[in-house]
Amino acid sequence: MRQTTNSIMLPVVCDSREQLPFGFAGLPATVTVGTLEAGDYSIRGFERRVAVERKSLQDLVGCLGAERDRFERELVRLRGYDAAAVVVEEPMAALRAGHYRGRLDPEAAWQSILAFSMRYRVPFIFCRDRAEAEQVTYHTLRHFARDRWRELQALHGGSRIAQDATRDGATAGGQTIHGDAPERTPEAAQGATPPPRQGTSRERTANTPVSDISNTYSILPGQMDNEATQP
Repeated sequence: MRQTTNSIMLPVVCDSREQLPFGFAGLPATVTVGTLEAGDYSIRGFERRVAVERKSLQDLVGCLGAERDRFERELVRLRGYDAAAVVVEEPMAALRAGHYRGRLDPEAAWQSILAFSMRYRVPFIFCRDRAEAEQVTYHTLRHFARDRWRELQALHGGSRIAQDATRDGATAGGQTIHGDAPERTPEAAQGATPPPRQGTSRERTANTPVSDISNTYSILPGQMDNEATQP
């Protein structure tokens, strides 16, 4: 049976300073509290590679006004991640209509969002409400985890193919004959022991045990045996 990333428990890390944390109730996720360098949510083992910053609309307006400098420093940190996003708990229309407290001009707020998205390459995702923002946060992290798992599967498959090719080498005259092995010398034909074959650097890399590689992937150990099929 094929297993999907919806059927495993996603190891989410919530920043200890998050004031209104998502519980991810009803979603296949475990939540632990920790200190993140950037963002409010991440994945265990990938805290410096992926993050989601949660914002209520009022929080976002404050970040575009009085707290603008601090917010830009946060975006600078997020820009250095493999993946990051700012998830807003209200729709874009509410921002553009000025449905918030404060004197910030709605058009100026919207232009700041566009400028930050381009400048720092961090998308702003506006949601219908807090419940949808929770779903979006979960699935954003899930997609990142799925892609890392596919990378690990590709590494595992490449290593297995190389090992099988070495093991299945044809034998002749009591010797293992490799496709790119040198011809036997007269000395070898007379019974002299030929020097051991060293193999190319590519072969040596391909034969690196997968356990050494998988140690860098601390998420979902032993839980995902087949490639995810979800988009």
